[in-house]
Amino acid sequence: MKKYLRIFLLMFPLLWIAPNLGEAASKVSYAVPLYDNVKVYDNRTGALVPIATMKKNQPLVIDKDYGQNWWQVKFGNGYGFIAKRDVYRSVTWTTNNVNTKAKNSNTTVLINSDVEVFDNTSGKLEPMITIHAGIRYPIISDYSKNYWKVDVGGRIGYMPKYRTSVDYGVPILMYHHILTPEEKANSQFANANTTVTTIEFNNQMQWLKNNGYQTISLYDLERYLRRQVNLPAKAVVLTFDDGITSTREYAYPILKEYGFTAEQFIITSRIPSEKQPFQWDTLRFFSKQDMDELSDVFRYGSHTHDLHSLVGNKAKGITISYKDLYNDLAKSRNILGTYYFAYPFGQYNQNYLNAVKKAGYRMAVTTRKGKVNLGEDLYTLERLGIEPGLSMDEFAKKAGNYK
Repeated sequence: MKKYLRIFLLMFPLLWIAPNLGEAASKVSYAVPLYDNVKVYDNRTGALVPIATMKKNQPLVIDKDYGQNWWQVKFGNGYGFIAKRDVYRSVTWTTNNVNTKAKNSNTTVLINSDVEVFDNTSGKLEPMITIHAGIRYPIISDYSKNYWKVDVGGRIGYMPKYRTSVDYGVPILMYHHILTPEEKANSQFANANTTVTTIEFNNQMQWLKNNGYQTISLYDLERYLRRQVNLPAKAVVLTFDDGITSTREYAYPILKEYGFTAEQFIITSRIPSEKQPFQWDTLRFFSKQDMDELSDVFRYGSHTHDLHSLVGNKAKGITISYKDLYNDLAKSRNILGTYYFAYPFGQYNQNYLNAVKKAGYRMAVTTRKGKVNLGEDLYTLERLGIEPGLSMDEFAKKAGNYK
C-alpha cells in the first residue's frame, strides 16, 4: 500500500503541472490563411491600406483579438490587421521560427518593390509573406550579403536586400516666410534666407507630389520614433516657424492642391485678437480664426509664448531662468493644446530641455541639420532649412533618401 502511495505522490505534481504547461503553449495562437494572398492591412491613418499578402499555410502569430472582424499581428514596429474571414485561428500549429527574443534594431530599410520574406527553418527558403513596396521597415540585423533578418507577424524571416535600400531618415523640412518674386524683390526680405518665393515653394511641392511623397504629422513621427507604427518609405514632415500670414495666403492653397499637410509653430503672444489682412511688406501673424479656418491643412505647435526675441539673442545666449522658461512654455502649450515644440533659432540648453519636458511637450525640433532616425532623442530632433535659391537637385537631396 505504501508503495502505491509513494507512486501516487510522485505522479501528483506532474498531473498538477501539466495543465499549466498546456496553458503556456496555448498563449501562442496563429492566424492561418485559408488561401493564397490573404491581405494584411495597416491602419495608421484610420483607413485600411493593404501592406502585405500572406501565403497559404504560412501563419502569423496573433497579437490580440481586435474586435469582431479582425486579428491584430505585429508588423515591423507597428501592427497589421487580418480579416477573420480570411484565416482560421490555430493553437496547435507548430513552427520553429516564432520570434521569442530578437528585437528590432534602429536600422530601417525602404522597400522599393514588393518583396517576399522567406522562412528558413527547414534549411530551404520557403516564401512566407510578401510585403508591399513603399513601406519603411525595421530589421533585426544584417544576416548576410544578400539578406536582412526581420520579424514579420511574430516570426523570423529573411528579406532579400536587392529590393530594398538603407533608410537615411525622415526629413523634417523647415520654412518661414513666402512671397511672390516681385513682393520679395521689393521688400525688406529681399535678401532674407528665411523667405522663399511662391514659385520655389510650388516647384518643391510639385516635386514631392510627382515623386510619390506623403506628408506626415508630428504625431505620426512621434509614434514612429516610439516604435508604435510604420511609416511610408517616402514620408516627409513640412514645418513653418512663426505662423506668418504669408503662409496663409500662399502656402495653404498650394498644400491643399497637392493634398499635403504641414505643421505651424506659433508664437502665442503674437496671436492677434482679430484676423489680419495680408500685407506683403511687413510681418503679420495667424489669428485664432486663421488657425481654425486652415486646420484642414495646418496643425499647430508652440514656438514659445513670448520668448522668441529674448532667446534669439545669440550674442547673450539663453539667460532666462528655468522658472521663466517653464511658465512661458506651459502657457503656450495650454493656449494651443499641443504636445510639440520648436526652439526659437534652434537654441537650447539643459534647462530649456528640462522645462520643455516638464511643461508637457512630448517632442521638440531644433535647427540642427539632419534627418530623423529611430533611437534619437525626441527633444532634439534635426530639421533641414529650405533656403531661397535652392536648386531642385539640392532640394531633392534634402527631401530624398540621401545622407
